[in-house]
Order: sequence, then structure tokens, then C-alpha cells
Amino acid sequence: MVSAHQMRKLVGAVQDPHLPFGLDELGMLEDLTVLPSGAVQIVINVPCHHCPGLEMMEHDIHQALRHAGVQEGISVSFQGRKSWTPANITPQARNAMQTMGIQSIVQLPEQSRKSR
Repeated sequence: MVSAHQMRKLVGAVQDPHLPFGLDELGMLEDLTVLPSGAVQIVINVPCHHCPGLEMMEHDIHQALRHAGVQEGISVSFQGRKSWTPANITPQARNAMQTMGIQSIVQLPEQSRKSR
């Protein structure tokens, strides 16, 4: 049986379809709940709710959990309680993105004001 902690790690490691970083590194994994029935409910915060990559992300989440042996129902919602912001990105992912030349996503409003 896969623990909730293991499931969270698996889902958190699923990469965003557009960036080589996991959902946890990008601060997009808001919640993972295992119900008494064994079903898993996942809430992902995304920057764009009309992103064509949402289907791919949902598929990859299902694949990761099924491959680990989760057999109960899996539901993925992209309607989190919070809004995603670049502040949710981990410092390690932020530094890696800056090294890769990805500035617009990782620049926080406070940083852009300081640099002016």
C-alpha cells in the first residue's frame, strides 16, 4: 500500500509540461487527500486555467500513482483555494530557472521594484 506521503512525493515529482521542474518545486501541488475509501483527491494550482498542458499533467499524475500501485479512484482538480504566484516556486527551482535564462516567470514583484 502506498502511503499518502509517498503519493505526495510522486505527484510532486510530476513535471510541468512546459518546464523541467516538478509540481512541488513549482509550488503547484496544493493538496493531496486520501479518503477512507482509498480514493485520492489532488488539488493543483496552475498559473493558467486554459493551459493546453492540463490534460497531459493530469495524465502524468494518474500514470505516476497507478505505476506505484494506487488502484482506487484518482481525481485531479485544477481549482485550488489559492491563486498560484511565482512566489510559490522553491528557491532551488527559481535559481535553476534564472540560470536557464527564464526570468519572466521567476521575477517577483518585489524583485522587479528593487532592480529599477
